[in-house]
Amino acid sequence: MSRYLTFALFVEGPEDEAFFRPLATRQLQAMAAGLPEPFDVDEWPVTADCSTARSLHEQVCRLVADLATDRDLLLLHNDHRERAKIDKVRSGVELPPGCRIVPTVPIRETEAWLLADGPLLASLPGADRALIPSSPHEAEKVPDPKALLSRILRGRDTRQLAQHLGERADLDRLRRLPAYQQWCADLTAALKELHFL
Repeated sequence: MSRYLTFALFVEGPEDEAFFRPLATRQLQAMAAGLPEPFDVDEWPVTADCSTARSLHEQVCRLVADLATDRDLLLLHNDHRERAKIDKVRSGVELPPGCRIVPTVPIRETEAWLLADGPLLASLPGADRALIPSSPHEAEKVPDPKALLSRILRGRDTRQLAQHLGERADLDRLRRLPAYQQWCADLTAALKELHFL
């Protein structure tokens, strides 16, 4: 019988949730797929009813403690300038032995990860192909990824766009991003500690 991995998301905002919910599920499923005894991944993870950017520290800690009782992983997202908030939560909550916190921290903003799959962006109707970064490495160098994404796809609903990219972005392209590599390494370490890997 296969083990079942449960996780919860803590994100800054609705676009982050729309992107990370499908992306995290896909990445975890990819990690499980190659194993001699693969594990199943929760396809409908809980998203905490708070913002890691705007909610009070105590509220985030309370929700982390609550969700840690029946989740294996808690994925805490903050953009790079807010990373210290994750460390503060980690030190402020005692987790049960069967749960791990995994930081989910893109360089600059989540939108840097949304820019990483140039061919996918170029395939979208109305995309300004001339503005798309030439490689995932270039996507992470963009000083204001959110502004660039909105220029590439003017007038698009950002939440729908984030979900579309989270569902379809090429994981191999994303793995070329140093911040994504770190996230995968942190996921791997947590899964090993929990004996999923």
